Formats: sequence, structure tokens, C-alpha cells
Amino acid sequence: MFQRTWSYLLYLYGALITALSPCTPPAPLPASRLDGDQFPWQYLGTWHFIAAAAATPAALKTFAGTDGSVFHMGQGPQPQRLQLRAALRLKSGGCMPRSWIYLLKEGSTDLATEGRPGMRTELFSSKCPDTIIVQESDRDYQRILLYSRTPHLASECIEDFRNQAYCLDMEEFLLIPRSQDTCQLQDS
Repeated sequence: MFQRTWSYLLYLYGALITALSPCTPPAPLPASRLDGDQFPWQYLGTWHFIAAAAATPAALKTFAGTDGSVFHMGQGPQPQRLQLRAALRLKSGGCMPRSWIYLLKEGSTDLATEGRPGMRTELFSSKCPDTIIVQESDRDYQRILLYSRTPHLASECIEDFRNQAYCLDMEEFLLIPRSQDTCQLQDS
């Protein structure tokens, strides 16, 4: 009897804490929006890298030397393939072009990265307009990245992203400085 009462009280306590918690992790985009022959048009086009969050500093190390980045997501030359091109502005002032292919998997919200079989990429909606959250997971890391259609985002949007990261136990946060001009994307 005592154990049943104790379990009930713990359940109520947990429900109360959950109800009062401002923690709302990002909402995954539904599978029906990602699979099929056409990637949703609203995710194609130009995006600016704004911020990143992870549970460990090592998961963000790859971005430490970056001042700003612009990306372009386009339909690949074959169905079920997306071409992502990037122009990374380094803190040293140089520009570094990057390019990779995402593979759409039928019936899944995951995007596979060509040449990286262990990497998993998922897209999440964000409360702020014209933004998207990308979660990357691999053997050694898990992190979320905030992208915006504009290079500078309102502080409320950045704070909302930081709160969502905290809900995912990602307390390491990196705001990309964007103090230099953006590098130009190169044609593929």
C-alpha cells in the first residue's frame, strides 16, 4: 500500500514538473514533408549559419574558426538527392568552399550524407519565421545548428534556439560572429 501511494505521489510530482517546465524541444518536421520526389521548396535556397549547440565543446570544435557561412540547398541532378553548397568565411579572413550531397530516404525524416554512412541529419521547425534547425548526429557527436534566411537574426530567436538546445541537454553554445563580409557561393 505504501509503495503504491509513493509511486502515485512521484508520478504526480513528475507530471507537475513537466507541466511547469518551459522546456519545449524543437518539433521534427513530419516525414510526409521530406520524402517523395520533391524536397519542399521552402527549404531550398540560401541559408545563413547563425548558431550551434551541443553537449560537449568537442562537438562544436569544427566551427570555432568560422566567422560566417552561407549555404545554398538545391535539387540534385538526380531524384532523391539534394546538393548543398557552402561558402565559409574563416576568422582569418579566408573563404573556404564546401559541397556535399544529402540523400532523401523514402518514408524517413532523416537525410543521409553521401560518403558518411554514420551521419544522420534531421530537420526541425523553429518558432521564428525563415529559420530552421538542423540536428547532426554521428558516432562522435550530436549537435543542433540554427540557420536563417537572413545573416542577422533577432536576439529573441537566438535565445529561443538556446532554450531548445538546453531542453536537449546541449549546454555548449556557439554564436557565429559574422563580423566580416560573407563569402560568395561558387557554382558547382
